[in-house]
Amino acid sequence: LMDEPFGAVDPITRDHLQDELIRLQRELHKTIVFVTHDFDEAIKIGDRIAVLREQSHIAQFDTPEAILTNPADDFVSGFVGAGAALKRLNLTRVGDVAITDYPTVGVDDPLDEISARLRSAGTDEVLVLDKRGRPYKWLRRGDIVRAQGSLARAGVLVHDTVTRDATLRDALEAVLTDNTGRVAVTGRRGAYEGVVDVETLMNSVHELLEADRLEARESQAGPEEQRSAQTHAEQEGAHPSGDRGEAQA
Repeated sequence: LMDEPFGAVDPITRDHLQDELIRLQRELHKTIVFVTHDFDEAIKIGDRIAVLREQSHIAQFDTPEAILTNPADDFVSGFVGAGAALKRLNLTRVGDVAITDYPTVGVDDPLDEISARLRSAGTDEVLVLDKRGRPYKWLRRGDIVRAQGSLARAGVLVHDTVTRDATLRDALEAVLTDNTGRVAVTGRRGAYEGVVDVETLMNSVHELLEADRLEARESQAGPEEQRSAQTHAEQEGAHPSGDRGEAQA
């Protein structure tokens, strides 16, 4: 039983503690009752969520996705709050999307080698790793000129990273914090594993918004319209493979 365990820490530490709890639970397979007043935290951590109204009566007990897309009543809707589509970013983990590699250099690498790495990579920026392979700084081509022989005077410190267990919302917030258009993904002991860029995150947002619009249309449609839409989808799925059939799938 965990009663508001992360309530008294700063947001960045809280995100990392949540990720660590998820990782430990995946390894230990322990059932945990986690009490929180933070609905975003409940979505991120819980496999099932019980929303309690006054006198601890259960207003809804369901999966996070079901509560977000189909709240049981106005009380649950109010508890979910605005921006349900963005909250659904908490349902997808960083490890579920495309994590790409990015040019890296070591903190002790000579500046001429770093310049050569930039040229060979065909990019204007590299990620500097510290001696333990952890993200340290974003270094642009122009920073090397201003470095004056030392990386200590150049580049922008990495303010935040995410793990594969972090949510896409965590990743989006980290991208906005670092203002580089991407966020570094780390593994055990903070070692660099890749990056997730803002384009990947925005594509996920658009997919969630489109899913919400589709669900809204289906919920407003009558039984005959729903049956017609289902029949149409089945007929499209029976077509030979092609652009349209793949989109339906």
